[in-house]
Amino acid sequence: MTEVASSREVPLPRLVPALLSFVAGYVDIYTFLALFGLFVAQVTGSLVTAGAELVAHDIAIAGKLVAVAAFLFAAALAAGLIELIRDLGRAALPWMLACESALLAAFTALMLGGPPINGAADWRGILAGLLAAMAMGTQSVIVRLLMRGVPQTNVMTGNMTQLGCAITDIIVAKRRFARSNHDAAAIQHYHAVRDQLLVVLSVAIGFLVGAAAGAVAFVAIGISGALLSVALVVALALWSLARGDAA
Repeated sequence: MTEVASSREVPLPRLVPALLSFVAGYVDIYTFLALFGLFVAQVTGSLVTAGAELVAHDIAIAGKLVAVAAFLFAAALAAGLIELIRDLGRAALPWMLACESALLAAFTALMLGGPPINGAADWRGILAGLLAAMAMGTQSVIVRLLMRGVPQTNVMTGNMTQLGCAITDIIVAKRRFARSNHDAAAIQHYHAVRDQLLVVLSVAIGFLVGAAAGAVAFVAIGISGALLSVALVVALALWSLARGDAA
């Protein structure tokens, strides 16, 4: 499926992908600390640790593999839902953000309800990880299909590569701009390269700040701090609805 976005869905304020990246880092820290090393946004981490646990014959491998499968399932489902919503002539972005917030709310409710999760084999922990991974899989598709020109908000390895390329691009563009006669084409190219650098940088910083904030919140107030991620995505869904994003 190709990336699609209508003219009214873009451009987005730079704060939107930064906030989604913040949510991804925040949730990833919560699942890592509360669910025994589970990464739901950076699923590469879960695959690596699952590989290590396979050799160590650790039962925790089951929860991580289930979470990875849930991420993949949610990504496929979200892509299908976007197509369905578009076919119905409705705005895809607010609906998909609402889906993500519902999954995050279910994750938080499961973590808060009942006794503490006491191990990687606890079925409540596995189910909670599944819901969080589905939320992150949904977010990944939202960014890919509905936010043109925005890097992934929960895959920082690729973003670090893109950030390095963007830094080189801005240096080259600045040199070319200085050597040019400052014509309209040179100015437009320089601004485009600069704006792309700022978008990638804002996403990377958002994830880092989200991870740090999640760690502090987990230590300070515990599982209830996960409610912040729900509130942020709900706010983004309501903002998108109020803005009147087109299908």
